[in-house]
Amino acid sequence: MDNIKTSKTKKISKGDILLSQGDIASYGYKVKSGCLRSYVIDNTGKEHILQFAPEGWLVSDLDSFTNQKPSVIFIDAIEDSEISFISKSDFKDFSKLEKDTLIEMNIKFRNNLIATNKRIIALLSATAKERYVEFTQTYPTLVQRLPLKLIASYIGITPEYLSDLRRKIAKK
Repeated sequence: MDNIKTSKTKKISKGDILLSQGDIASYGYKVKSGCLRSYVIDNTGKEHILQFAPEGWLVSDLDSFTNQKPSVIFIDAIEDSEISFISKSDFKDFSKLEKDTLIEMNIKFRNNLIATNKRIIALLSATAKERYVEFTQTYPTLVQRLPLKLIASYIGITPEYLSDLRRKIAKK
């Protein structure tokens, strides 16, 4: 959303936490460079990755951001990143936004929803191999950038199983 005037742009370091569970999301984040992730931590302390946000993607807890409810997710940087902070005031008056900006926003939100729906369907019904292939199609730039541990967490398998799976796919 290059056309949106955002509150600020900032460089952040790998490991920086932008949103913690229980906080109110004051911003959405557009990634200019690097990569963010959103995730939850279950009662046993295990992390479950909901979304990666590489360059050009948006991420936030939309329920918290929109309705000012405590967030149920964490958002952090998994690479050194440059991000734009998008505040509620950046969206206050849609009638003042240019048509191209509204179209770009619509496309970004639509693509995010499509990726989320595909992910839910895959988690419910796809094999590990199918989930990995879907990951590579959704996030082609991240396949070589992310540690196996993060990709495995995202698709719901162990890093060891993912390593075996990638080896079998490479042989074919």
